This record gives sequence, C-alpha cells and structure tokens, in this order.
Amino acid sequence: MTKLMEYLLDPQTAVVFDIDGVLAVYEFGELSHSACPDEEWEDFVRAHDPYARSRPISQIKRFIDDRGVDRVWACSQASDVEAPGKRAFVMRCYGLAPAHVATVAHKAEKVEFLRRLAHELNVPERRVAIVEDTVRTLDLIGRETGCVTVHVSSFFDYGA
Repeated sequence: MTKLMEYLLDPQTAVVFDIDGVLAVYEFGELSHSACPDEEWEDFVRAHDPYARSRPISQIKRFIDDRGVDRVWACSQASDVEAPGKRAFVMRCYGLAPAHVATVAHKAEKVEFLRRLAHELNVPERRVAIVEDTVRTLDLIGRETGCVTVHVSSFFDYGA
C-alpha cells in the first residue's frame, strides 16, 4: 500500500471526494461520456436524472467501506437542478449522511468548503484531503490551501 493510501486511511484524515468522474462513473451518453452538449445539460437532467442510473466506482466504494463514512465527504459543483440527483446517488451508493454531501456553484468554492471543514473538525488543513479528477481543480486547491490533493487515478489499484 502506498504512503498516500495509508495517509488517507488514517482515522485522523478527512477525505473529500468529487462526484462526477470520481464517485460516479462519468458515462451519460450512449457509447459516449456525454449525453448532450454542455449548454443542454440542465434540460437533460430535468428530463432524465442521469444520477438515478449512475454506477459507483468499485475501488472507491471498497476504500470507503474499509475506512468507514464518519470522516468522508462528497463535494461537487452542481446547479440547483443537478444537486438533488447527485446527493441521492452518493447517499444511496456510498452510504454518506446528507450532511456529508455538499454542492457548490463553482469549482473555486471547493477551496472554501475544504477550509471550513478543517475549521469545523478543528484539524490543520493538512488533515483534509480532496480526491478529484480535474488537475486544474487540484492545482487551485494546492495553491490556495494546505490540503492534501489526490488525483482519482491513485485509487485505480486499491484493493488489488
């Protein structure tokens, strides 16, 4: 097991997961990652709720099952239309409590969420880790906080 995985499994570390492409398989279209162009996404979500049939990522599910949900959160950018489906998916597939599933209007707001979480838990930012699939978001969080940044690919061989 890697040093990073050991750190993430440490009971003192709070782990925050993005949803799309991290907790949920990003596979919304037929033989495609996308069901429609970005500008049509909210209309698509209103009509279809893509999160109702989203699948969890087995390695991350195993990690959360091994670790327990007490110090695990999800935080994702979502519109008011998307948020209910994302929240329901995470609670159904990963067993997180509603208070542990947050949505933000803009990815940059994740920085504030992580800082607030560290403050609420009364831990240094270094004890909060964010798992993301977007390098640009990880870079932003790395520059703006002391949080541990983790690319989702670190979980590809978890439990193997």
